[in-house]
Amino acid sequence: MKKFLFAAAPFFWGVSNSSFQVEGNPQPSDWSLFAKPGTADRVTSFYEKYDRDFGLAQELGANAFRLSVAWERIEPAPGVFNEDALDHYEKMIVALRARGLEPVVTLHHFVFPLWLAAQGGVLAPNFPATFARFSEKVVGRLAKPPARVRMWMTFNEPMVLLHLGYLEGQWPPARKGDATSTIEGAANLARAHIEATRRIRALAPEAQVSIAQHWRLFHGKGFLGPLLARLSDWVFNRQMVKALHTGRLSFWMPGGPWIRETIPLPENRSTLDFLGLNYYGRMMVSFTFKAPFVKVEEGPGPKSDLGWEIYPEGLTQVLKDADDYGLPILISENGIADAADSRRANFLRNHIASMNEARRAGVPVMGYLHWSLTDNFEWAFALEPRFGLVAVDYATGRLTKRPSFETYRALIKADRASPDPAR
Repeated sequence: MKKFLFAAAPFFWGVSNSSFQVEGNPQPSDWSLFAKPGTADRVTSFYEKYDRDFGLAQELGANAFRLSVAWERIEPAPGVFNEDALDHYEKMIVALRARGLEPVVTLHHFVFPLWLAAQGGVLAPNFPATFARFSEKVVGRLAKPPARVRMWMTFNEPMVLLHLGYLEGQWPPARKGDATSTIEGAANLARAHIEATRRIRALAPEAQVSIAQHWRLFHGKGFLGPLLARLSDWVFNRQMVKALHTGRLSFWMPGGPWIRETIPLPENRSTLDFLGLNYYGRMMVSFTFKAPFVKVEEGPGPKSDLGWEIYPEGLTQVLKDADDYGLPILISENGIADAADSRRANFLRNHIASMNEARRAGVPVMGYLHWSLTDNFEWAFALEPRFGLVAVDYATGRLTKRPSFETYRALIKADRASPDPAR
């Protein structure tokens, strides 16, 4: 089994969240304008009450916690950095470590400062250099004692950001069918990651860098379905990972240009030290006579509150597929919208069992982070979906542990008491 570069690192069990979805009091950004007024304010006040949530994670038996920093708080104007915000995140990380939780920090989780969104967001002139400057500032503070963050993710789900912002129009900047901007944005995100990694490694040689890649399982059906499923797998899952792993950018999708470019990688090695993998289910792919001639829909199995298929056996397959890149893999998100908490316990049992099947097959899985510890603002769905192991009363701010909280705690305890499935 391939080893993570922290030789003594344990298997990471934990939870994930992101700044805009839980912090409250949002600062000016593309999402503060795009979200329904008041919704992003009524979350968990994590920015101020972070230690309460860290205590819940510690109660779970977790040893890792993934969070993100808010670019819009840290750099409220171009090149102007808020040292108070950096101080606050440093205190947050110190509190995390005091509870025995390894921080996994995402630098960009979907939200752009308003000034950058006005310049074009991911399509802004000099976006790679702008993001690298921001990354250098944050890592320069939080990679050093007392915070000592070692695990970094530059971008969360870059292809989702582009797909929903430029093809589906469900997220800012709310464009539809703009395949050209999608491909140009993908190339710019890759350039930004590579340049940021160069600076991160210069500042913090022990840092481990990745992205969180949303990895869907695509199954084909009917005429041309299997071929189109392989194409979907390449476009959505693989082309970004391959670019960051090799420096050979090759981005294309139906209706868009083909961008090809080779970028020298820092230290002549992959800019991914591990691979963050977010898994939420399976999609069925078939041929249609309507351009772009590909129909993608949820599978036929049981559904979450959002109508997403619950397909735990797919996690084994996507982990094996992701192992093609020879990197340790961190499951950086896996969860279910389930307000009644009637399906989450089995969701956890079955997905962790599928993960362990991949581990036994030799896939180098280094951890599992559940989405999410608490309910949160869920982007275009606002406050309706409930992903939390802990329920949030948005009117009062009261938190209540759901029964699945205890299920996850028992699964973590059982895994630690049993032999390593990867041995």
